[in-house]
Amino acid sequence: MSTEPPKPPDSPWRLNTSRIVLLVLGVLIVLILISSLMGGMTNYQQLREGAQGQKAQPPAPGDLAPAN
Repeated sequence: MSTEPPKPPDSPWRLNTSRIVLLVLGVLIVLILISSLMGGMTNYQQLREGAQGQKAQPPAPGDLAPAN
């Protein structure tokens, strides 16, 4: 028989390796969710292309405000 006292159970709030990994994965999922709700990279790419197309086209005569 061992003379060492039994090890007390870990606290449910103590961070160990597996809990840290789960926490990091949870944060990663939340970041992905937020970025997709905000439009993601495809909408950003479309916005850039639209802005570049707008710069390339000369303004139509009706779009210019009259000078006062």
